[in-house]
Amino acid sequence: MTILVIGLMLFAMFFGAGNLIFPPQLGVEAGTNYVPAIAGFLSTGVLLPMLAVIAVAVSGNGIVDIATRAGKVFGLVFSIAVYLSIGALYAIPRTASVAFETGAAGLVGTDSALALFLFTAIFFAVSLWLSIRPSGIVDSIGQWLTPVLLILIVALVIVGTMTLTGTPGAPTEKWADAPYTTGFLEGYLTMDSLAALVFGIVVISSLRRQGITGQSKVVTSAISAGVIAVILLGAVYLGLGQLGQGVEGSYDNGARLLADVATQSFGSAGAWLFAGIVLLACLTTAVGLITATAEFFGELVPKVGYNGWAIIFTLAGLFMANLGLNTIIGIAIPLNVFLYPAAMTLVFITLIQAASKFKFVWSYRVPVAVAMAFAVLDLARTIDFDVAEYVPALAKVPLYEQSLSWVLPTVVAFIVCFFIDRSKGLPAPLPGVRTKSYDLAEEDTLTESDAVASAGSAEAATESAAANTK
Repeated sequence: MTILVIGLMLFAMFFGAGNLIFPPQLGVEAGTNYVPAIAGFLSTGVLLPMLAVIAVAVSGNGIVDIATRAGKVFGLVFSIAVYLSIGALYAIPRTASVAFETGAAGLVGTDSALALFLFTAIFFAVSLWLSIRPSGIVDSIGQWLTPVLLILIVALVIVGTMTLTGTPGAPTEKWADAPYTTGFLEGYLTMDSLAALVFGIVVISSLRRQGITGQSKVVTSAISAGVIAVILLGAVYLGLGQLGQGVEGSYDNGARLLADVATQSFGSAGAWLFAGIVLLACLTTAVGLITATAEFFGELVPKVGYNGWAIIFTLAGLFMANLGLNTIIGIAIPLNVFLYPAAMTLVFITLIQAASKFKFVWSYRVPVAVAMAFAVLDLARTIDFDVAEYVPALAKVPLYEQSLSWVLPTVVAFIVCFFIDRSKGLPAPLPGVRTKSYDLAEEDTLTESDAVASAGSAEAATESAAANTK
């Protein structure tokens, strides 16, 4: 039961407003190309978050430890950037802005600046209370809010599917030529692959607080909770996408589409149903993000403490939300383009490391550096500066036009470094052992007995901490 509740919690933390409106919009725009389009979306919207949760689970530690394997400074800077991107700079304020613009504004009949401020102030006050209340995030989200959210979504999907009579049309220009790749890139916008690196450690912490101890049991339980979350995500995405397939007419955004579907299916009560879905989706995500970022910065700067950081990020989210959704999205796109390549590279290398008998050193450093270098090129393109105009050879790199040029060079770099690290034969890190240093000068002095001793100490500390919380 504990794993199910934590799986529901993880689903709700993932499932925000973007997750709600992207699939139906894809369904209507992709038209007859829906199958490859939704497959691409599920690749980055479901599969990659699942792999990221597994990577955190098998490493036994959070994003800082994983990223530090590519370098100390990089590990800290990258982790801070990820937490800020899914925190105060984008994802936290987006939850309130989208909840207002797609749900509340229609009910109150105004989208004025005053109405936005009053709504976001109440929204973040509730989010903060749920984030710091004694019973914790598992009780707040997993046991209560998520079931209500799922019931409302299932009702909308079932009744909407029975009500809608439209048939898929021709795909729009965006989805005509490469629907899978376009769907793959659209999945970026959910930011769930980045969020999974953060939420993964929240899941592990929640499991330990619920009395699940022992590294192997924590790993299997975290993976099980992750599977529950992504199965629900995938099912909801498919249901919402199918609504887009059955709707008639054209829509410029998924929020308006779902609002119309709700009205057609439930009459005047449909507006309230849709507003309830949006509000709960945004609220549960906001609570998860505030909790995760406050825990991270609470460890980074403990003098402020968890509650202090929760208040800081709530106020920052309130300020950013009132700048407007367009401003927030304008910040998000460059962040996504820049951070995703390194994040996905770290996830895949960590999974391969877990199955290897020797330690990756160069296999982390060089591929991540290559991924970041190409990410800079893609970042430049988001501000209308195409380096390929000055270095034409770059345009010939596979997937350059799709902003995925980093993939092949990163894979090649990993293969080369994999054999270099295998020749060194250092003992593989054990799950749950924090990375103290990845300086090459220190790697040669690490012995298997050191690793085992460290693992034993970490396991003992975990068992002791768990016992103290019971």
